[in-house]
Amino acid sequence: MKKNLGWIIPTFAVVFAFVLFFIYFLGAKVDIIEEKTNLYIYPNTTKSEVVKTIESQNIIINSVAFKFYSLVFNYKTVHSGCYEIEKGLSVGRLVHKLAKGRQTPIKLVLGKSRTKEEFAETIDNDLAFSKKELLSKMNDNEFLKSFGVDSITVLSLFIPNTYEVYWNITIDDFFKRMSVEQDRFWRKREDKLKAIGYNKFEVLTIASIVEEETNMNDEKPIVAAVYINRLKKGMPLQADPTIKFALGDFTIKRIVGKMLGVESPYNTYRNLGLPPAPICIPSIASIDAVLNYEKNDYLFFCAREDFSGYHNFTSDIKEHYANARKYQAALNELEILE
Repeated sequence: MKKNLGWIIPTFAVVFAFVLFFIYFLGAKVDIIEEKTNLYIYPNTTKSEVVKTIESQNIIINSVAFKFYSLVFNYKTVHSGCYEIEKGLSVGRLVHKLAKGRQTPIKLVLGKSRTKEEFAETIDNDLAFSKKELLSKMNDNEFLKSFGVDSITVLSLFIPNTYEVYWNITIDDFFKRMSVEQDRFWRKREDKLKAIGYNKFEVLTIASIVEEETNMNDEKPIVAAVYINRLKKGMPLQADPTIKFALGDFTIKRIVGKMLGVESPYNTYRNLGLPPAPICIPSIASIDAVLNYEKNDYLFFCAREDFSGYHNFTSDIKEHYANARKYQAALNELEILE
């Protein structure tokens, strides 16, 4: 009888060990506050730093289970990237994801920026490379040459949109991707470019002024027409946004006479033709407004005195002066001096 029962204790021990294994390891879950969060592992992070990185981002794990699964999945090489973590994800699945480098693409939103510094600032926390590294590339003419831009025109490379990219994309690959996206954007508009008679950089420059002149998309083709009409007649653009750009002060609410004399190639009151580069990254709406500008004979426009955001347009200089006086009077009433 004793001989027949000898197997019970070892078997029970195995079963008990298995149950403990299941509870302790297979049942180990990731604990986070939100339903989802992103785990960021920077390039050159060592294996020993991964757990510290996880904990520093308020992601709670069973560190013993993490080490166990690191052995199971042979997690030796650290793959940088952004990994989406869901509440309740098993530690095993987390380690498997990290070991295979199965990161999650992020949505990179590129919008309006007026300067290189502003552009670099807007994506500084969105990608692994730093603002300083990006600015260095944006000022490197030798690097930019292959993309058809230089340190002055570099913002022309970026088309505002939402892009799906990997967080740890290198700077070189980031510029290559933006170049591909730009080419794709303009290929769809080749016929429009030929019809309008301006190249893409000139269209972008006009569009950047339109972008700064009005937020009203339905009015943008009319504003674009004014500037194109002026260019065709050899008139100075006299665009107030270029004065703000030349002065480097985008808080100015009212352009006054003393500002018009600023020495700058961007001063369209003193210089004929287009400024040397866009004064911002214009929206797609502004770009398409230029490509589809309204055919009219307007040469002047002035903001409406009701501050609706719309403008009064005319081809008559006397009418324009009358419109300007009404707007100036409205500014005076609100005591907006500059």
